[in-house]
Amino acid sequence: MLFRSKYLKFPYGAFSSDQDQTTTANTATLMTLNTTDFSNGVSISSSKITVANAGMYNLQFSVQLESTDVAPQDVYIWLRQGNDGGTSADITGSTGIVGMPARKSAIDPFHAIYGWNYFLNMAANDYVQIYWSTTSANVTIQYYASSGTPTKPSTQSVVATLSFVSAPST
Repeated sequence: MLFRSKYLKFPYGAFSSDQDQTTTANTATLMTLNTTDFSNGVSISSSKITVANAGMYNLQFSVQLESTDVAPQDVYIWLRQGNDGGTSADITGSTGIVGMPARKSAIDPFHAIYGWNYFLNMAANDYVQIYWSTTSANVTIQYYASSGTPTKPSTQSVVATLSFVSAPST
């Protein structure tokens, strides 16, 4: 018997942000996701990535960081999970630390893209959020418009995907 995969529709969502994102030094700040690129059973609202169905999910995200500071700085990125009942908590072990070098020159900031990958066990209507903080307000998350010579397309400031992997673990 031939397996016909064209009828499989696992939950997934692909989201991004076309906004520059700033914060105050040493302050927990929610990363903004304001664009739904693709979605089936996974949605965003107020930068909460919410699943309609329980299961094990794979969260992947990347962040376009920029530093105009004259000294090296740190950026902390972590996950918070919650449910429609209003409770949420930071996910233990999810914090990543990025060391940002000082800017290259007075007119040339340091910039780099960083990405993470996590498996999350989620109940129906659970959500996950991506938070960040930095040791300097001179470190930002940047959207870059398309630019020329050669012409390059725009760069989203944050990109996140959440994909169903399997039935809930027990």
